[in-house]
Amino acid sequence: MNKKTVLITGASSGLGKFLSEKFKLQGHRVLEHMGKKHYNLNNLEHIHNLAEDAKKENVSVLINNAAIVCPNICFENYDFELVESMLNVNLKAPILLSLLLIDHLSDIININSMVGLEVKKTRTLYSATKWGLRGFSNSLKLEKPDINILDVYPTNIKTTPDRKSAMDVEMVVNKIYQSYSTKQKELILDGRNK
Repeated sequence: MNKKTVLITGASSGLGKFLSEKFKLQGHRVLEHMGKKHYNLNNLEHIHNLAEDAKKENVSVLINNAAIVCPNICFENYDFELVESMLNVNLKAPILLSLLLIDHLSDIININSMVGLEVKKTRTLYSATKWGLRGFSNSLKLEKPDINILDVYPTNIKTTPDRKSAMDVEMVVNKIYQSYSTKQKELILDGRNK
């Protein structure tokens, strides 16, 4: 497999950090922080700047990983700022980065969530962003069959030692990389006890 230049959003911690290590281990060039610049995916100008810098670095793989995690609160307790931030980071940023880089990409990996397949109480806004990402991605697969688009739907992942009842992060990144390498379209990682 050709070694490519990969942009991973949210690569400084959590799953993104482990994905970054995996892709580097496999010989890919990974753009994690794009030098010393800090990009805020809640800011439209920053998204444009990130895309322009990614083009200069010949990025061909986009991993939309960054997300504001589910706050597990009742819908009436959301404030406008949280609604806007979650929509921007979880949904608008992956769509806009894909749009701005579409002519340069061979692969897109969208890290979704099991909540993108199921509805859950007190996950209202998070569900909206993840179902939106799912619809966007599945439609883009039909429109751009020349780009390999992989959607990943995991449950809880043990990215920190204190996470309980969570999947082993090494197993998760290995399965994601394998699915990427074999050009699969969907990966469901349900680590819940059946």
